[in-house]
Amino acid sequence: MTSISTKLRIFPSQNNTIFLSKKLIHQLGIKPNQKIDLFLGLKHLDVKVLEKKMNQDQTFLSSSVYKKLHLPYQKQIMIKRENNRIRIGPLIGILTTDYSGKKFTNSTSEFENPFSQFFKKLLEPEPFYPAYYFVFTPEQVDWPSRTVNGFFYLPQLKGKEWQQIRVPLPDVVYNRVPNRTTEKTPAVVQFKENYQRLGGILFNQNFFNKWEMHQILSVDDRIKKYFPETYLSSHISTLEYMLSKYPLVYLKPSEGSLGLGIYKIQKERNHYLLFYRQQNQNRAISFKNLHNLYQTILRNKHKANHYLIQQGIHLLKYQNRPVDFRVHMHKNRANKWNVVAIGAKVAGNGSVTTHIRSGGKLLDAKQFIEQQFHSDATDILERLNQAALQIAQVVEEKSTTPIGELGLDMGIDQDAQIWLFEVNSKPGRSIFKHPNLKAASHTSRRSLLEYSTYLSGF
Repeated sequence: MTSISTKLRIFPSQNNTIFLSKKLIHQLGIKPNQKIDLFLGLKHLDVKVLEKKMNQDQTFLSSSVYKKLHLPYQKQIMIKRENNRIRIGPLIGILTTDYSGKKFTNSTSEFENPFSQFFKKLLEPEPFYPAYYFVFTPEQVDWPSRTVNGFFYLPQLKGKEWQQIRVPLPDVVYNRVPNRTTEKTPAVVQFKENYQRLGGILFNQNFFNKWEMHQILSVDDRIKKYFPETYLSSHISTLEYMLSKYPLVYLKPSEGSLGLGIYKIQKERNHYLLFYRQQNQNRAISFKNLHNLYQTILRNKHKANHYLIQQGIHLLKYQNRPVDFRVHMHKNRANKWNVVAIGAKVAGNGSVTTHIRSGGKLLDAKQFIEQQFHSDATDILERLNQAALQIAQVVEEKSTTPIGELGLDMGIDQDAQIWLFEVNSKPGRSIFKHPNLKAASHTSRRSLLEYSTYLSGF
């Protein structure tokens, strides 16, 4: 059944009753005085439906229902009939383990850590959408009552924008746990297992393993042309083979992120150059032979078993520094993939990666591609978009759980060939710092709310 927008109102009563207009009762296909299960998130209550002459876009809940269902506050919301129950919502949660390193406050000063700003921006649209939207940690869940003590951001409440409110476990959870280590903690693992067992829907469930994703995706005929040659190997012979074939190779941790632990090896006539980052410094060392280089970076066998060896690509350059692209993608309310933003990132001087934290900087992707390809720029941008959409579709097909957001690390070489380096299920948002992507940042945040609503069935 189609969802109907309605404004929730509360009236004082100790009875489990709700008042609906004659038209709304008819639209929902129920009868006056009928008893029916009313759901908010994963919590429900048996209520009696009464008819009342009033505006058709209002739903009155008794204070008893309001309290027992743990409704957050009165607002415009959606209502729908599903079999022998009525649902109101949707109720959408954002799972994390670290808001900002500090507790939420209602201080007028800016948070020092940008991660809390991320949540603030993510939650800002909540009052203006017919949905409840909040952030929480696993520790705030009370399993016996199926409730969670979540944080709502309500900008209309000046001085008290952050409100901690107990609500039912949500219809849908967007997993925004900040890193791989935290995602493996018992609290997070247990939350995901318990929540899904109770029927909750979780999207972007895990960080991706680079090697596993490469194995799954690189054999698909639709997208295998975008993959550099890559191996998971602990033996120096694999490195020797790759350097005999390519003058440039990369070593990447299979479960790394933020560009940490990546090495670039460049073969010269009579030596090898090793580039890496250590203690916030970009470093380069020359080695006469490959054995010494290998021993320096992969002497630990366990460490070696968790590294990928990947073909280096001669990417397009800006001021003689390589440039790659972050393609930020979202599912929309119609469950279709969209390219929301493309950010161009230029490597810092001597940096192995284009990450901002290692000296990289952002460029306007469209302008950069136009400078490189002139009259062919439109065609190149279209090819990049189509490649990203195709890759996202394949990633989704291979996944066993819902995915609503992806960050693709892609490149274009000097022959205009498109490459895929990595698929991220928890993409960072640094590209949105570019002033030309301000509108795209808003679209990205809105898309998360809209896809969550789609998954909720409203």
